Amino acid sequence: MNTEAKAEPAYPLVERILAYLATGIAILAFIGLLTVLLAPLFGVDYATSHLWVWNASMFVAYWGFPVALILVVALLLIRVISNRRAGREQ
Repeated sequence: MNTEAKAEPAYPLVERILAYLATGIAILAFIGLLTVLLAPLFGVDYATSHLWVWNASMFVAYWGFPVALILVVALLLIRVISNRRAGREQ
């Protein structure tokens, strides 16, 4: 019997945090995009409103998806590097 434990991934916590951040930011960006696109259908004139909600919604809808994409790319890079290191050790 082999009692040696297999090598655990070097970055499991970082991978999990990146995955949750990317998912959360993408969901918030989608909700912000829906808010910005559907508001005029309900008669809301957010172009002349001085509420911070519309500025925040536009900001999240505009920058959320690119940030989520960058986080996913970082997650993939970390995963590829850890898999290559694990492959070399075997």
